[in-house]
Amino acid sequence: MTDDPALLAVHSARLYHRYAKAVDDGDLDALRAMVTEDVEITRGDAPTERGVEAFLDVYRAHNALRIPVCQHVVTNVLAQRARDAGATGAIETSAYFQATMLEEQRTRVVIGSYADVHVERDGELKLAHKRIRVDRVLHLPAASASFVHVGREPS
Repeated sequence: MTDDPALLAVHSARLYHRYAKAVDDGDLDALRAMVTEDVEITRGDAPTERGVEAFLDVYRAHNALRIPVCQHVVTNVLAQRARDAGATGAIETSAYFQATMLEEQRTRVVIGSYADVHVERDGELKLAHKRIRVDRVLHLPAASASFVHVGREPS
């Protein structure tokens, strides 16, 4: 894989897209497929957890909330080869995220950032270390599940 930061960012953005879709879909198999066996996950200032099962436990807990609609948006992706990449070829990435959770009784908008490490395995980038920092949570009323396009009458 290239060392060009722009191309690394494109490859990393693709991984972030797959990650966000898997989280939103509650797809633990897809999440499992996109991490290394020794993946690490750090949430805020909590201690880092290691291993695929510890990683998946975060998303099992998220799935247990049974949120009817959850949508992650990941933006402002930057990526560069780590200074000490060595044989792993580690890529340090950063991105902003916004997770909108449309629950039955309320809407939550979670805003934060990722500072991850991606590595290439078999031509694909995988998550080696997922770092999630939440900056703010916005609580809003429940959202409507109905929508009428402009120029149409409600049914």
